[in-house]
Amino acid sequence: PHSMTLGVTNYEIENDSSQGGHMFQFLLAVLSLLCGWQTALAAPWELPPGVKTLTVNGYPMAFLERGEGQTVVLVHGAGVDYRHWQAQTAKPPPGFRFIAVSLRHYYPEPWNGKGDTFSIQQHANDLAAFIERLNFGPVFLVGHSRGGIVTFRMAQARADLVRKLILMEPGFGALVQSSAPPEGGGRLAAIRKAVATRFEQGDIDGGLELFADRNAPGIWKRSSEERRQISRDNAWTLIASRPGVPVTCEELAALKMPVALIQGETTPRVNADIVEAAHKCLPSASRAVIPNAGHGMHAATTGNPAAFDAVLLKFLSN
Repeated sequence: PHSMTLGVTNYEIENDSSQGGHMFQFLLAVLSLLCGWQTALAAPWELPPGVKTLTVNGYPMAFLERGEGQTVVLVHGAGVDYRHWQAQTAKPPPGFRFIAVSLRHYYPEPWNGKGDTFSIQQHANDLAAFIERLNFGPVFLVGHSRGGIVTFRMAQARADLVRKLILMEPGFGALVQSSAPPEGGGRLAAIRKAVATRFEQGDIDGGLELFADRNAPGIWKRSSEERRQISRDNAWTLIASRPGVPVTCEELAALKMPVALIQGETTPRVNADIVEAAHKCLPSASRAVIPNAGHGMHAATTGNPAAFDAVLLKFLSN
């Protein structure tokens, strides 16, 4: 398939030795140097205004970029996308460039759950390639929930790309599995199967309601329409996700870059236990609790973005 660069189709110039051919090649080279990583392959699906793509590992990864200065890459959790960082990308602090990415198969891609390229390892590989192609040098890397596992695996493999690592209630369930498993494996598998059946029947909202209410009935109906739409846009990613290789205490202790662990004050107990266990494995890490905030501590609808932003900025600046 041909690629699109700056809206111009790349093709072989028939008369390579002609002056015109050389001039065209020279102009393309200059434009590529001037625009750098922004000369990405066009995505095969519609992009929202202001959203760019950078093609890595054959996939056009969508991202939103705001601000100028030191680069901060924000990685979302399960069932959401780059829009989950709206409060942060709306007005980045002076001196920082915030880049909120959407991982492979998340919105704006309209994914149907097919294929075998949805995994923690694939996302970690994509993220490393994305940061490398940005060509801004090592970045501040922020991961929330499932995104915390992705960012950890990336930082573990490519420490050279990470200045500091910020983990927001990362999904390191294995650290506390023996004492407080969040959900029975058999029960969750049954829920996933039931949700998949509804999705396949075209009942996306019914499947999402079943998944959202699995622990607390009424969650779906109490959610804002904006949150429900984001869930619809990422529906299949909720049930396609499979646990990767469990993160161990020894692996956490081996991290060399500065690390911050952040949690919400009112988050479910198991999430707080995970942060506590991770801090015991990595006692040199900074730790903060965001007041009046749950698991989605950085979002306006579920957290306290002002308090979160202040904690994040302090860690980035020190």
